[in-house]
Parts: sequence; structure tokens; C-alpha cells
Amino acid sequence: INSRLAIFRPFCEFDAGSLPTTFACWNSLVPCRAAEEDLGDEVEQNDEWVVFDMSANGNGRALEEDAENWECEEDSDEPSWFRKVSYNPFKKCKRKTHQKEFFDDVPADGLRTTSADLFLFYSQTFSDNEEAIKSVDEIMDEFFSPGGWSRCFDNIYAIEANIPKELDLYIPSAQEELYNWVNGPNRQFEAAFRIIQSGEWGNYDGFYLMEGDSVPVKNYWLDV
Repeated sequence: INSRLAIFRPFCEFDAGSLPTTFACWNSLVPCRAAEEDLGDEVEQNDEWVVFDMSANGNGRALEEDAENWECEEDSDEPSWFRKVSYNPFKKCKRKTHQKEFFDDVPADGLRTTSADLFLFYSQTFSDNEEAIKSVDEIMDEFFSPGGWSRCFDNIYAIEANIPKELDLYIPSAQEELYNWVNGPNRQFEAAFRIIQSGEWGNYDGFYLMEGDSVPVKNYWLDV
């Protein structure tokens, strides 16, 4: 292992209950190739032909909106005058072979040289919020279950910023009147930075503050 990466998932009092739902997409967009066998969907080569009804008011299956993903048989070589009197409203098509997209060829070398730890980072104090404790327990239960996205991380930790409730503020509607309307997120970011600097959890080469609305859009996003 050449480097260590810390992934911080910050949350606060108002979104503590929904925290587990923000990990749902990790089961479909796997963080790393190591979890692909457990969670990733294998790309299937579909050679089956499907018949589509190409008529304007037909009752058969119409060509789907993603028509560019279908490969259809060429029109008949019959003369144009013949096609006009013997129009066939049906067309046979099959899905095109999967074309590789951006990041599809990301190598798995990342996790062979880098270890990653996941931090569930609460802005206040766990002992004052049972819902926060329950959410963290649910995520940790999933982490310690065999296989799955947990294979992409070495460790998981539940930590807290200990921001007093009255100072843990995030009020966008009051940003013109209240100077510290975003005090909570700011103090939480500062706390995350100090935690990394302290070395209490080991030495890290970098950290990523992955907020709850940071949603992966591609497999192997952690490898990248």
C-alpha cells in the first residue's frame, strides 16, 4: 500500500434519519472493481431479435425511445414501387453490442496501491441523538455483512464534530440577515480537516468530503 485515503460522509441532525438511504446507490454503482462480483451487473450480450411495430397507429410494440441502441434489419431490396404496394409495418431489431464508455476501462490498480477508510461524520454528539446512532448502526451492519461495497474499504468509523446544537446552523433562507447561517457545515469541514491532521486515526494522504447529495454516476468511482 502506497497511500491512504479517507472518505468522510458528513451528516447533521436534520438528515440523520435518511443517512442509510444515501448509500443505496452504492449497491448499483459499485465503488470499486473488488465489489463488482458481489454487486455489479454483468453486461449481457443480447442476440435476441425483437419485432417492432413501425406503423403510426399500430398496437404492437413500438421502437423504444433509445432507438439508437437498437440495430435493425435493413429494408428490403425490392423495388420502391413493390414496397409501396406490399408495405410491411414490422421491423426486426436487436440491441447493439455494448459500447465502452468513459471510465469503463479504469484499472483495478487503485485499491492495490491505495487503502480507503470510510468515516460516518456527525456534526453534533451521538449521545444526544438516538436517530443518528440508529442510522450509523444500520450502515455498519451492512458494512460488516459479507461482500458488497464494504470490500472497497479497509475500515469504517463513526466520529463526531461535537458542535453545540445552537451553533450547528444551516439556514440558506437567512443568508442575507444571519452572518453565521452556514456555521454548521463550515465548522464540520474544519473539524474533518483537524481530524486528518491529528493523526489519531493514522496518517492519510488525502480526504474527500463526500456529502449526502454527492451521488456516483459511474461504476468504480472510488478507483478513479
